[in-house]
Amino acid sequence: MSAEAPLQSPTPINIAPLPGGYDRPGARRLLSESKLPAAIHRVVKAPFGHTVLSLQTLDAIVEAFDVAQQAGQAIQGALMEDIAQTGSLAIPEPTRDQRLFVGAFTTTVLLDKLRAGLVPLAPSPRIESDLEADGLEELLEVEVGELLPRLAKMATNYVQVQAKQQPEAGDPKLETREGWIVTTLLAFAAQLHGAVSRLTHLGRLRPFGVALSKRKVTVGELRYEGFHSRNAMEPVTDLSPVRVEDIVGNEEYVQAGLKLARDVAAFDLEAGTSPKRINPVLFGLGRPGCGKTITAHAIGNYFLDYCRERDIPARFKVIRRTDWASAYQNASANQLVKIFKEEIYGFDGVVGVYWPDIDTAFASRGSGDLRMEEKNNLGAVFGIFDGTLIPKDGKWFMICDANYMQMDEATRSRIAQNPFTVPGPTTAEEFVKLMRDILLRDVRRFVHPEDERWIEAGQACVDNSLSGRNVESITNNIRAHVQDFEYPDEYFTATLERRREIIDQCSGRVTVDDVIGRIRHFAEFQVEAEDKAARDRFEREVADMVRQLNAGREATERARQAFEAEIEAKVGGAASPTTAPTN
Repeated sequence: MSAEAPLQSPTPINIAPLPGGYDRPGARRLLSESKLPAAIHRVVKAPFGHTVLSLQTLDAIVEAFDVAQQAGQAIQGALMEDIAQTGSLAIPEPTRDQRLFVGAFTTTVLLDKLRAGLVPLAPSPRIESDLEADGLEELLEVEVGELLPRLAKMATNYVQVQAKQQPEAGDPKLETREGWIVTTLLAFAAQLHGAVSRLTHLGRLRPFGVALSKRKVTVGELRYEGFHSRNAMEPVTDLSPVRVEDIVGNEEYVQAGLKLARDVAAFDLEAGTSPKRINPVLFGLGRPGCGKTITAHAIGNYFLDYCRERDIPARFKVIRRTDWASAYQNASANQLVKIFKEEIYGFDGVVGVYWPDIDTAFASRGSGDLRMEEKNNLGAVFGIFDGTLIPKDGKWFMICDANYMQMDEATRSRIAQNPFTVPGPTTAEEFVKLMRDILLRDVRRFVHPEDERWIEAGQACVDNSLSGRNVESITNNIRAHVQDFEYPDEYFTATLERRREIIDQCSGRVTVDDVIGRIRHFAEFQVEAEDKAARDRFEREVADMVRQLNAGREATERARQAFEAEIEAKVGGAASPTTAPTN
């Protein structure tokens, strides 16, 4: 990291929201001088001044500028405090890069608050490019008191230019013009945010973002991790609370994932390099229910804990189809690219990724009906795995899995560069550990854990080829049986110790014979269900064949009738010449 990188001290920065704001009258004067309210009013042109929606828009803008000014002053104060701690007796004077950092953070807070306030008012536009970055550094390096008026003037000019180019600004319907104003301001915020992000995540300010990510910074409801923000009330990750100790089987796959997580945690964020050359993609192939998902979540939690213990800024992203799949042309591929460039490689720290069922995301190029959207998706994923979209430099790693290898060779060779078979639990001992010691550990004392015949229950799982997911269903039923009791009246007046005794007395007991019976019953049900599904599938296929056969016969009969009618018409016409009447 550069020696001038700021915010080395751990003191948190907290910009708490105030009921009346910090200096909203000053923010209103700033906006009035920028002519932005007047530009908005010229488009809306309501009979009695501003409309309800335009007033809500202006309130959101005022709040964003008010909070941004306070955040800028706070980050400026923290910077000056750090400079003063260097021990020099000279008057603290920030360098150009440090001034750029303050301006970039202030602008980021402004745009985040602006988008948060405007998104509920109108649809967000689709943005395919950022604002031109020419002159951006010269803009950001000025003092906060000068920066915010310039940004307000930029927003005014943006609205005025767009109003001349887009017909919606002159639409006769007032509600259309109102929505256009909000959407246009959102477009301005998104495009400027993209330009600033290039500077903070890929440019000269990247070391400052890394330093900032090591300090707790909260602005209102937003928690900043470097230059990235998230709602402070949201969880840092959407991983399930599962640990490596909860994984049964898949030992080789687990150890490979843990090693990969440690290698990525060792990435030198200051130097931008890794001490090792690693393959960042771990691919697992296994049948449904074998534990692929829970294994990936356990590795993700291990990665975050490992980094947290060593003060390494880290995040873990789960790629869900709803995050990127779209019906619009090119939108899915563009969103995939955005996720990997901004949320993964653009993060000021190390990142782990889990992409479940990756085989369902990309159609085989061998199929004759491959849509353009699917071709674009393949192009995006090739760029990810080839290292042409984001560098494979050790800053990130990804776990991906599939139930079946239904991808074509080109996709498979890129994704499955480090392949593992994920079998799940396979031995009787592993199934016993999964059922008795993990899935039933909260009710373990009610299932006779000391009984030596538990190994027979595990063997029953092996004999019936059950998966981990099957076993989870069985243990859920066992737990429901144990906890199926009514609270006696005494419970509600008893002490905590007595309540525990009452629960122990009322809870049901499950013998190992009962467990084995449940396993066999589930297996019989599963076989019956599979047989029924196979019979239903066979009947559907037969019905389809019968319909096709009947349709073919009907088509042949209609063709025969048409041919006979045509022949009859020709023969009838030739046999009936016109004759003259006789006298």
